[in-house]
Amino acid sequence: MREHDAKGHSRLIYSVINPIFEKSTRFLLKEILRLAGKTCLYFEVQNRTIIPTVFSELVHIRARRFPHFLDRKWDHERYEVAKNEDDEDAYESNLTPVDGAERDYLDENEAPFALCFTTKRLLSEPKILKNSRIVVVGASDTGISYIEALLSISYLQFSNITLISPGGLPHHHIADKRANLKAYSTSYTFDELKKLMLESRVQVLDSRVTDIDRSDKNVVLHDGRVVPYDTLILGMGIQDQTLASLKYTSQGITSDQKKIKQAQGVLSVDDPYLYKFLHADSPLMRALTDRRRTTNCVVYGRTLHTYCFIQGLLNRGVDPKSIILAIPEATCHIEEYDLSDPIMRGDLPVIYPDAFEDDAILAKI
Repeated sequence: MREHDAKGHSRLIYSVINPIFEKSTRFLLKEILRLAGKTCLYFEVQNRTIIPTVFSELVHIRARRFPHFLDRKWDHERYEVAKNEDDEDAYESNLTPVDGAERDYLDENEAPFALCFTTKRLLSEPKILKNSRIVVVGASDTGISYIEALLSISYLQFSNITLISPGGLPHHHIADKRANLKAYSTSYTFDELKKLMLESRVQVLDSRVTDIDRSDKNVVLHDGRVVPYDTLILGMGIQDQTLASLKYTSQGITSDQKKIKQAQGVLSVDDPYLYKFLHADSPLMRALTDRRRTTNCVVYGRTLHTYCFIQGLLNRGVDPKSIILAIPEATCHIEEYDLSDPIMRGDLPVIYPDAFEDDAILAKI
């Protein structure tokens, strides 16, 4: 950890608390700050940092825009008046004031760590423990932002938050954003999801919800497990339903309904095991990258996922000549929906965008 005083000076410190004194963690931290004469203590969490036991007493700082400390454009040349050796005071007074002048003006990189902190005032205020069972279904922007908002409340500690997401979180499957196979929202970047550290703060279940028992307040998962809840948040977002309309299901999704068939070699972009089937060592990916025998891959769709998926295949070594892009017309699936519903009419431009009919976009692609 680092302790920080009112003058901006900080230094690195280490803390180890005996388990029998963990219930007095807040008191010990206050005494450390009092004896050291400091007002603030913060903790940097790197990729391989071990989360300490005092982490629950710290406040996680929410992601924000990169702080540009300079008054003018970041990648500018600093303006300096020609120095007059005869008048040092005039030279100093004519310099343009610059915020964060001690920082390298070419440094535009984001901090590689997540930041947590606490102060004397926060340690002196009571922190209420909430044991309500909160279950969030879906790792969409809505689900993640809801959990982040709860964990950011400094005077409350939620001890029983469960996130149910088929496939887990996006960064569980890929090492960097270039390995993506689908388009994720820009509300949370790849690095911001890592810095949230949801795996260490809430329970993440890699599973799929098949039923909700509202009378007993239970969520039934596909493997038979039952998750009780006091508050249930559904934030699944928009999902691909092309195969479902054809009475098929993706290769990684099992179904008990007899009318729905499981198609081998057919994958939906929302398949929770998409990255498992298209891993570099998987049989399907080995067949696609085999140079001795040509295996075609048909990509069907008209959203941004289509081109992200093609880019992911190219990065995995698939021959571009083996990829076939099939773009359906905008109205080919509309008969599945009730167009008399005004809400559905408003959602259709989002579900089936007109991007592929735009000449400027097609030229760019």
